[in-house]
Amino acid sequence: MSTVAFLFPGQGSQTPGMGAELLTDPEITELCERCSNGSGVDLRHLLIGADDDELRLTQNAQPALCFMGVALTMLLKRRGIEPAATAGHSVGEYAALAAGGAVGAPQVIKAVVERGRAMAEAIPAGTSSMAAVLGLDSQAVEVALAGMNDAWPANYNTPTQTVIAGTTAGLDVAGRRLQEAGAKRVIPLNVSAAFHTPLMAPAAERLRAALDRIEWRSPRVPVMANLTGRQHQGGDRIPHVLEMQLRSPVRWAACVGALVELGCDTFVEVGPKRALTGMMRELAPGRNAMAVGTPAGVQELSIPA
Repeated sequence: MSTVAFLFPGQGSQTPGMGAELLTDPEITELCERCSNGSGVDLRHLLIGADDDELRLTQNAQPALCFMGVALTMLLKRRGIEPAATAGHSVGEYAALAAGGAVGAPQVIKAVVERGRAMAEAIPAGTSSMAAVLGLDSQAVEVALAGMNDAWPANYNTPTQTVIAGTTAGLDVAGRRLQEAGAKRVIPLNVSAAFHTPLMAPAAERLRAALDRIEWRSPRVPVMANLTGRQHQGGDRIPHVLEMQLRSPVRWAACVGALVELGCDTFVEVGPKRALTGMMRELAPGRNAMAVGTPAGVQELSIPA
């Protein structure tokens, strides 16, 4: 019998119209309305009518992606496919916590809306960004950036892929250092700020106030924390962990490693693209990895015995 983990992607996986099929389901439509009313955001528009430019905005992308994760999880559970554990990359951690029973859908969307707004307003647009470093191990990236106070590792995705973030000037210097250290490529990412770095401190403090207003429960199944690469503990610790997540690197490789240690052998990416599935060949070779992003995909999903 397979031991299934659900994986939830972060910002960058959003696509226009990604929720059109989901919102033909009456139960999901009703939940979408409740989440919209509770958060003050028109989720239906973001899931069906928003274009690329709208969805590129952090404050729009994050609640839309989180709701996608929540809705697809409903459909998977309706089919009897339950996770033994969950993990999510960056904002995906919120959907993972909801799937793990730590928080209800309207509350988690409310938290993610505040997170997106806080992140969008933390740093002036155009003054910071992120870049993917390919072909260099994480320790070499850390050595290359040592002593810098305007560029940092932000996502430890796989042994050969680390995302860095910092000010525009800092990334220029970091890019040159990394090329000299042997990186195959340093690819600028289309994001509006240096997420998961100390530059997010103002956003993290603002987010914490919103997180403290939410009732967090201890997850029913293990949910991995980006901050530590290990599982969340009691519900009372979740606000602190999520606050620190915003200003600290995402330890995604460690999260997947912890899921493998738990015995998970089948990984289902719950979202509109396959970004996390593509990493699994390096992170969990030999394990089953698949993705679902639509109701039809949920119906067609075949979990190995």
